[in-house]
Amino acid sequence: MLIKHKIILAFILFSGILLTLFSVYIYVVSATTLRTSFMERIKNKALATKEIYELNDKIAEKIIISIPEQSEYVFDENNKLIFSINDLKDFVFKPDFFTQAETKKEIYFNYINKATDKKDGFATVIYKNKLKRTIVITAYNKAGIETITALAFNLIVGNLIFLIAGGVAAYAFLFRTFRPVNDLVSQAESVQGHDLNFRLTYANPKDEIGIVASSFNKALSRIQVLVESQKSFISYASHELRTPLAAINGIIDTSLNYDNDHEAARQSLMAAKKEIQKATNLVNNLLQLAKIDSSNSLAKATPVNIVDVLLDTISLFKIKIPEQQFTFDIAGGHNNETDIEVIGHDQLLKTAFVNLIDNASKYSHQQKIDIHLVVDKQREIKVQIIDRGIGIPEEERQRVFEPFHRAKNAHTTDGFGIGLALTKKIFTLHGGNLKLEPNQFSGITAHVLLPVSK
Repeated sequence: MLIKHKIILAFILFSGILLTLFSVYIYVVSATTLRTSFMERIKNKALATKEIYELNDKIAEKIIISIPEQSEYVFDENNKLIFSINDLKDFVFKPDFFTQAETKKEIYFNYINKATDKKDGFATVIYKNKLKRTIVITAYNKAGIETITALAFNLIVGNLIFLIAGGVAAYAFLFRTFRPVNDLVSQAESVQGHDLNFRLTYANPKDEIGIVASSFNKALSRIQVLVESQKSFISYASHELRTPLAAINGIIDTSLNYDNDHEAARQSLMAAKKEIQKATNLVNNLLQLAKIDSSNSLAKATPVNIVDVLLDTISLFKIKIPEQQFTFDIAGGHNNETDIEVIGHDQLLKTAFVNLIDNASKYSHQQKIDIHLVVDKQREIKVQIIDRGIGIPEEERQRVFEPFHRAKNAHTTDGFGIGLALTKKIFTLHGGNLKLEPNQFSGITAHVLLPVSK
């Protein structure tokens, strides 16, 4: 069921309940008021009867009888009828009736009459010359019953008319209100699967429809970026993997055709192994980059000491490239270990710093690398990695963070153009940032900014 139909049904249901409750209230109050007024009228008739019952003439009878089917009775102390006017004999006076009247002095009662369905009565006990007299009046509230019946009919008809009119008005209002939604649905149904530039159009950006459509368009933009990124990623990955695979295939073919001794075959196998290692590194970097792209948060993050990460990275390079020189200094106002901790994954952070130091070493031909760590007053960790390499042209300084993009002056050095893209994503995932700027050594200074753990 459509939402607008649910709203219409809910409106009719709740309106019907409220109208019914209000109508019942009006009916009950009106019926009570009419009955009270009628019973008061009967009582006044009874009080007038005690003044004239001894006259027993027809003129008094005509004057007294002014209510439909009105009957008046006067009983003595022995409950014997001594006076009556218009006795219709439709009520049976039982002994307990007189007992109740004598006990309460005044009683109101009603009874069922086949001709009129229901009649009302009033009885009172008076004493005259120490003699008890019971005066009883019965009558049919014709005007009251007709009035209350007409009221009930008018309330029912009025409620039905109001509910029908309200339902029609609600349908017209909701049809107009939901027209922008119907337009959005029509637009969404018309889109083709390959159309990544499709966006919803809407009239008012400030109402709920506009907000939903705007959020949907933002989601479409993110999906478009992701799809295009995946297309580029697959294209670049296929291109980059083709190079080492082609090299391996060529080395094997050459070895099979021309290697006639053990040493030549060994050299070919070593060359093939090197290309396989390149392909393996490329695949590992691609998998790690894809994993970072699919992560929106750091699951199972823990406090990580940045000093330990940097020292581990330097130790790794000392083993890998013994001739590589480093300087490492720490400055700032850190008073305890938590001042140099961030919340995250030590392995990811180590991968990011390994990539930065590997680039600094590779593109500077193993010249000295300076590493500075500072904890500033804003409780942020700043790490600077300064190399003396070939630098990055200014126009390409931002593009190097794109997967597979390499600066023009870097093509003579082995690499795939994935490391910086992966590194920046790791720091972003940790709430940090990475910037590359030229330095006084004609190389590059990598500025890493990370938030201190709270």
